[in-house]
Amino acid sequence: MGLIKNEIFYTYNDITILPSIVSNIEHRSECIPLDENGMLPLFTAPMDTVIGENNFEKFTEEMIYAILPRTVDLSKRVEFSVKGRWAAYSLKEFEEIFCNENNRLDESKRIYALIDVANGHMRKIFDLVRASRNIYGDNIIIMVGNIANPQAYEEYANMGVNFIRCGIGSGNGCLSTSNTGIHMPMASLIDKVAELKKYLSSIKIKRCVDGKCECKPKYPRLPKIVADGGIRNYSDIIKALALGADYVMVGSVFARMLESAAFKTCNSEEWYKLPLGISINDISDVHRDINGWYGKYNNKSIFLGDIKATFYGMASREGQIALNGEKFKTSEGIKKTLSVDYTMHTWCENFADYLRSAMSYVGVNTLDEFRKNAVTIVNSQNAVAAVNK
Repeated sequence: MGLIKNEIFYTYNDITILPSIVSNIEHRSECIPLDENGMLPLFTAPMDTVIGENNFEKFTEEMIYAILPRTVDLSKRVEFSVKGRWAAYSLKEFEEIFCNENNRLDESKRIYALIDVANGHMRKIFDLVRASRNIYGDNIIIMVGNIANPQAYEEYANMGVNFIRCGIGSGNGCLSTSNTGIHMPMASLIDKVAELKKYLSSIKIKRCVDGKCECKPKYPRLPKIVADGGIRNYSDIIKALALGADYVMVGSVFARMLESAAFKTCNSEEWYKLPLGISINDISDVHRDINGWYGKYNNKSIFLGDIKATFYGMASREGQIALNGEKFKTSEGIKKTLSVDYTMHTWCENFADYLRSAMSYVGVNTLDEFRKNAVTIVNSQNAVAAVNK
């Protein structure tokens, strides 16, 4: 087809946020970094090195939307979904559970389900969304993705999905773009999807009932934008929100938390003198100072040193084995060793403060105002190098 030459696309690293000319915010405590449910605008990536049954409630307590990954037993995931909690499903699982009129689930609460596939452009997903809507109507809350073509947003808007994950190939544990070339840089992708969402929200249609006609929005409820992949730090999340993302999905940054589901090891000699079989979960009062991590075992203080976490993409060899018991396709993910740098509470506290600070610079009180009023600018390579410390 040829090369598209008339536009340059950007990553989070290429942009910064412009402060308002005058801000009426006197202190960042005036800014509210929470959504309408009192939660931070964050989702956990549905990865077993990030989240599982044991830390699901911990994420929720810290006001992060948690999603149970596909490695958890199917019956447990369904139990979570019908109780109004997020759980991830393969195409086959979603079809069997949510598209079967003869096995209708309890709808006393809204059902929350993520169709967790790498290629959100498949026609099959549209068919499954339609089938589940025919059974449950608005009582099922559906997240789909991942997409890397902005126009797919409108297709899903017509299907009435609730959330769309945007981003292919930019995750810290993903090799899809490296090996397939499929990708759209995240900053431009979120910007273009947000522009399309704004345009669709302006479309009105004429509706007549009993001879009375009025113009109403064609899309009374447009899908929420979930920026997924390429997040390295607090700044990337805040930039994604400034570009128009409703939520940001986080993987490797959460895997670095002490309470993540990632497998962890320590490098201190004192740690290795403990009885065989002892894990991080057996250590109490774990905390950190400039020298490393400390904790208590049998009321005795011990030095843990650096704590390392094992992290991998769900399309990696390790991820495939965790999902299916065996590697059955070419790997599109990698395994990494990450340093554990913070506790969940510390990270969340810092993030909320940094987001409040950014909102105060833009001169807004709410997240919705931040998305609508924040102005992002593209920087030169020298400018990028100057601010990346």
